[in-house]
Amino acid sequence: MQKNKLIKRLSYGLGAVVIIGGFFLIRNNHKTTDSSSNEKVTTVNVAAPNSNRPYTYPEKGGIGGYYGELLKRIDKDLPQYKFKETTTSQNSVFVGLQSGKYDLAASNWWYSKERFDNYLHSDANGLDDLRLITHKGGKTANSLEDVADKKLKLAPISTDDARYNFIETYNKKNPKHQIDLKGIGDQSAGDALKEVANGKYDVAIYPYAAYKPVSETAEGKKLEASKSIGLEDSYFLLNKNDKNKKLTKDINKELKELEKEGYLEKLTKKYLYENTFKLPNADKTFNEKVK
Repeated sequence: MQKNKLIKRLSYGLGAVVIIGGFFLIRNNHKTTDSSSNEKVTTVNVAAPNSNRPYTYPEKGGIGGYYGELLKRIDKDLPQYKFKETTTSQNSVFVGLQSGKYDLAASNWWYSKERFDNYLHSDANGLDDLRLITHKGGKTANSLEDVADKKLKLAPISTDDARYNFIETYNKKNPKHQIDLKGIGDQSAGDALKEVANGKYDVAIYPYAAYKPVSETAEGKKLEASKSIGLEDSYFLLNKNDKNKKLTKDINKELKELEKEGYLEKLTKKYLYENTFKLPNADKTFNEKVK
């Protein structure tokens, strides 16, 4: 009898342990689910120019090209954010970014003091190889000094394009070798290069990757590119607000990881027709910090 009572007590005790254990397990699982389901996901409105191949272009309702793929990888790696992508004209990108309609602008945006004063910016997310594009059999140039000293007519550049700032900065530093710089509104790579191909202008300055798609067209076959005249970092630009300050920090941390694992180099080879990270001074240029 004593033995049977002991067995019953043990059975009851074990059953209670199982029930209590199950209760805590259910509560813990419930807690985990609640925590996961209540985690806030922040929507990030991203805009990019719709005619800037191979960097950005419309694709399946979102952004295609170098920055389209980079954004999708960042979006995947940062689950606390959800990127909502759109493409529009370059002017509309900046108007929307300034107003707060868009949180982030993606393209091969280079440094300019005005941009960096007006917007938040990420660390470098890519490298552009700059070339001078001229008419085959026409006047040639292998440096900006060549353009100035030979008095070549430079194709006008959109005033909100960092290439405008690039030439403006060169002119300030080289008062004895001035380039005649003219501004213009929105203009695609194809439009400016056509004007060089038909002889209206002598030279255009472009990233090699922007020139390459045009070089395969009928007009493009009339053109030739100089050797590399330098490298420029590109950056994401963000509307200035507290939410985007945190987003910028998270993106910078992610970009550092992507550079380390060779992902940015992989994208460069896939979209930019060459490995810009292997060009002279690439490492120094890419890792140089700007404020």
